[in-house]
Amino acid sequence: MIWLGSTFALTLLMGIPIAFVLGLSAFGYFLATDNLRFLVAVPQRMFAGQDSFILLAIPLFILAGSLMDVGGLTQRLVAFANALVGRFRGGLSLTAIWGSFLFGGVSGSAAADAAALGTVLSPDLKRQGYNEDYSAALIGVSSIMAPLVPPSIAMILYGALSGTSISRLFVAGIVPGVLLAFILSAYAVWIAGRKGYPKLEPVKLREIMRRLGECAPVLLLPVIIIGGIRGGVVTPTEAAAVAVVYALLVAGLWYKALSLSRLRRVFLSSALLSATIYLLIGFAHVLSLVFAIERLPQAVVSTLSAISENKWVILIMVNLILLVLGMFLDTVGILILTVPALMAIGNQLGLDPVHLGVIVVFNCLIGFVTPPVGLCLYVMAGVTKRPIERISIHALPMVGLAIAVLAIITIYPGLVLFLPNLLVN
Repeated sequence: MIWLGSTFALTLLMGIPIAFVLGLSAFGYFLATDNLRFLVAVPQRMFAGQDSFILLAIPLFILAGSLMDVGGLTQRLVAFANALVGRFRGGLSLTAIWGSFLFGGVSGSAAADAAALGTVLSPDLKRQGYNEDYSAALIGVSSIMAPLVPPSIAMILYGALSGTSISRLFVAGIVPGVLLAFILSAYAVWIAGRKGYPKLEPVKLREIMRRLGECAPVLLLPVIIIGGIRGGVVTPTEAAAVAVVYALLVAGLWYKALSLSRLRRVFLSSALLSATIYLLIGFAHVLSLVFAIERLPQAVVSTLSAISENKWVILIMVNLILLVLGMFLDTVGILILTVPALMAIGNQLGLDPVHLGVIVVFNCLIGFVTPPVGLCLYVMAGVTKRPIERISIHALPMVGLAIAVLAIITIYPGLVLFLPNLLVN
């Protein structure tokens, strides 16, 4: 395992893409332990890791989100959020938070959320006198709500790896997402009061309803997905296909925003993103072969149990490990590498797999806004042309608030399991 860890650390520090870091680490292990015969199994492991009906939902949901995006939904969702919360102190910052929450119900991707809302809102925030680094950090941290709201690619992957109900995972992420939105909103209002950021003019009820009508087809997408799965009409993968057809109809016929050139860009960008995820899944499954050979999941469980038998101490250690991993790896890599060990720990502690899944995914999402990886912060640095270091400094208090939410949902599983138990059998 020393060779595995050394190769992993070296290739990661060299800036090699994480998918190839995983593959090279596995190859380094096989070479160092004279187990080159296992290289014959590499293509089979990569294919087996990707050959899952549930995983087909990932490229389909990516495509559905991209189709909705070209329909101008970002501007419509921002306008609706503005109408609801713009009248409060720091209204535009609240629009960023709740616009991110609404957009997450379509994209399921934190990076896409940050890029879309950052492009739309950053110029307005600057014009109204908001600190550019603060506003970039706020949008970046708010974007991690996207994978908590269905459809969530991270939840699909966790469900596929652990055998947990996708529909229950989808619903379970809603309350933590809302909780994070409210806590970030309270922080934004406090900052606005200190800095004297302006309110927006109140919007009349008739205008609010008009803006709601404009984005209603977009807001219906997660309802259709959850309703279809909950009613037993479709599987999660079939729900993703329905979402693609629905997105085509809404963007093409309702908003009349599709053209051949736009469709070409949408299909190309969706294919490239899906290929990246699938390559990562394939190489991660090769590395999981190494973990199986070394019996790493069992070793992790034994080590944690030897340190303490207290459930809460073990959960704190699990959270700390995941938070550290999130600083260096992306969500897909963390999930594939850790879920086998985490399921063993969860079974030992008697944790509900849905509760555990939300904890794990939430940890991974915090990694999107923690250096040195901090993908969403880098996205905002690219959008605003501001130094990543300054954005990171402003993001730190909000990351602390996200960790506080993580602690709450870890200690109180009822917050996570209430809606799944109410809505999903």
